[in-house]
Amino acid sequence: MSSHIVKNSKACVISIFFIFLLTACSGFFEKDNTPTPTPLAHFTPEVTPQLLWSTKVGEGTPADDYLKMSPTLGETAVFTASNNGTITALNKTNGRINWQTNLRLPVTTGPGVGDGIVVVGCHHGDIIALQQASGRELWKRTVPGEVIAKPAIGSGIVIVKAVDGYTRALSIRDGHELWAFQQVEPNLILRGSSAPLIRDHHVVVGYANGNLAKLSLQDGQLLWLQTVAIPEGAFAIQRMIDIDADPILFEHHLYVATYQGKISSLDWTSGRILWTHDISSYTGMIADDTTVYISDARGLVWAFSADSGLVSWRQNRLEYRIVSGPALMGNYIVIGDAEGYLHWLGKRDGHFAARVHLGSAIYTAPIVENNIIYTLTNNGYLAAYTLR
Repeated sequence: MSSHIVKNSKACVISIFFIFLLTACSGFFEKDNTPTPTPLAHFTPEVTPQLLWSTKVGEGTPADDYLKMSPTLGETAVFTASNNGTITALNKTNGRINWQTNLRLPVTTGPGVGDGIVVVGCHHGDIIALQQASGRELWKRTVPGEVIAKPAIGSGIVIVKAVDGYTRALSIRDGHELWAFQQVEPNLILRGSSAPLIRDHHVVVGYANGNLAKLSLQDGQLLWLQTVAIPEGAFAIQRMIDIDADPILFEHHLYVATYQGKISSLDWTSGRILWTHDISSYTGMIADDTTVYISDARGLVWAFSADSGLVSWRQNRLEYRIVSGPALMGNYIVIGDAEGYLHWLGKRDGHFAARVHLGSAIYTAPIVENNIIYTLTNNGYLAAYTLR
């Protein structure tokens, strides 16, 4: 299993595959003894995924450079970014390419979309804004530090978070900096980073030190700061508690999870923790009226009661398959894995309901709209499925 380490004056960023290799070993300094992925479960399908279209949208992401470059839905198009700099806008209905441009830079984030623009971050801190309708470049801004978190856009502001712990607000008009907020980050962090979340003129940002901050979108004023997990252990790698799964907001509750830490429910207004449960996750989560669904670092899929945090069910038949974050599709949870399979699990108890093979690893969480699921593979294909 290959590793990929990036060092700079601010941080040492380490590939999740390297982390997975180390944490899977019985001792940190023994030979690689990474567990074998759990064999595919046998089941009788209860629904049939139907492929609507599949389109090549770029070169994808190198297998040894774990990046969650997830696609983003606009009103009529779905937008993707490829590590080689290719940005693509596709018609959501038929998968035809509306426009495609190559920035000729190593793009390291999925596309942030909103307010008529598309924004991506690059390896050396370049932030590039494109016109959403045409792909024409509008402006370019360089910030210190690599940006691997998807930018967030709202109310005329672009929020970008770099690996050096700085969150910056840029003007949507020309990219000039409006304000900045910093958290001191550890020297060792996962190569993955949660996206900022904009809601109601506020922005919530998760950091690699286990803290979650709520800021005023207009001026960056800190409204509250909550510690979600506390580092433990003798080794730096044991003390990693990154918030890499994107925080989500459902009704008035925030849900946040850390690597080697916890999943927590927080009150949106005050940041007060309502419940917490030990878990290690870097992938993602999703919520509905009653339940929060999350995949963990071992590949287990969990369902927690949204009210109490009690475990509703746990599916362990995807263990060590290196799964994506989950998506909600009707009565099902949908999860991708490193062998290129897309799995449909029943929301009620986590049973397997359907499966398709896309041919290449799926590291980013699928996205769902109007009973259509969009899935980006590691080799650069975007596929759309529905159920029948």
